[in-house]
Amino acid sequence: MAPFGRKFLRARLKSRSEDKEDDPGKEIQVWVRQEEKTVCGLTKHTTCADVVQALLEDCGTSPEPERIPQMEYCLMERWKGFERALPPLTRILRLWAAWGDEQPFVQFKLVRAGDCVPLCESKPGSKVGDQGPAQYVRSLPVDRQKRMVRKAFRKLEKIREQERAPAGDDGRICGLVQLIISQDHAIREQAHRMRELDLEIERIERGLRPAPESPQPGDDPLAADGLGCLERQLERHADLIERLSRDIDAEMRNACSAGGGEPASEGLGPGAYKDGVEVERVRRDLEHSMYRGLTLHTQLAELERELELNQAVLSSKGQECERLTAQLSGLRVADCAGAAEKGGSASWTEQARSAAAHAELQKVLSHGDGTDTDSDTGISSTHSQDSLSPCGDIRPPLETQV
Repeated sequence: MAPFGRKFLRARLKSRSEDKEDDPGKEIQVWVRQEEKTVCGLTKHTTCADVVQALLEDCGTSPEPERIPQMEYCLMERWKGFERALPPLTRILRLWAAWGDEQPFVQFKLVRAGDCVPLCESKPGSKVGDQGPAQYVRSLPVDRQKRMVRKAFRKLEKIREQERAPAGDDGRICGLVQLIISQDHAIREQAHRMRELDLEIERIERGLRPAPESPQPGDDPLAADGLGCLERQLERHADLIERLSRDIDAEMRNACSAGGGEPASEGLGPGAYKDGVEVERVRRDLEHSMYRGLTLHTQLAELERELELNQAVLSSKGQECERLTAQLSGLRVADCAGAAEKGGSASWTEQARSAAAHAELQKVLSHGDGTDTDSDTGISSTHSQDSLSPCGDIRPPLETQV
């Protein structure tokens, strides 16, 4: 255990987050001189340089640690026979977490930078292969060191994704199965609830529906079916009426045949013969009534035609009278206007003209009158019209005198 390193790391972390609670942090194992030590208090901000400083303080290699340059030491990462020197700015906790399932095969070791190569000064023209891994990494620029670290992290992330892929598919399938099961359960509950609601609705409808009235013994049980039942009843009544009519016709034919022939009447009893006589009498009365009704109907039609003709003649005479009255009024107005203009010298001429017009009007009215007498016989035309009228009982309408 490296208590001094833990204190050092915690001291560096305290300056960054003073307001946060004291977190114990993570820990890793580092090999120092064939001895495994644990560095505690790691956070996401801890770098390889911080771990190297903590290990140097814990080992106590010198009473004055500040005289030993920290750049002479570095962390070596070993994985299944492969080694590489970690840059000082590498986030050690992020690198450790990126290994994932390969962590048991990964080891960190504190080494001196000069132990990887012979202790000789590097020449300006020395090749890259002549340098050790740690020395070569330290000789690179800082930005290139960062790119190398990012590239290593990307490779580790790809390895972890490849390892997690099958497990992720299985987890996704398990999640889908659980979702399907839960959806099936919810659907079953909803269907059960819908059935319960349907039963409840039916029960309420039966409660609100009025109870059907019990049919009477003499009524038709189908009378409550509405319009269809009424139609069936009408059809049944029509059938009954037609059947009754056929029966009546048959009885009348039998009665007629019984009354017309003696053998048929002799074969019938006294009651049947009396009924046949009564039926025959009723039939004759019915025929006589029908004949009288037809005659009355014909006379009524003739009277209606006569009435329409008289009304038309009366209307035409009234219109003629109104027209002549209007003409007479116009002539009188013209006579008055002419008399006012010409004076009294021509008054006798206008009076004569007015008298002639009045005489002509009287003549027209006398010719249009229907009561003129015959010049040869002296018999009134009214009597001749009465004699020519198809119905002698009906008098013609009175004539209108103008």
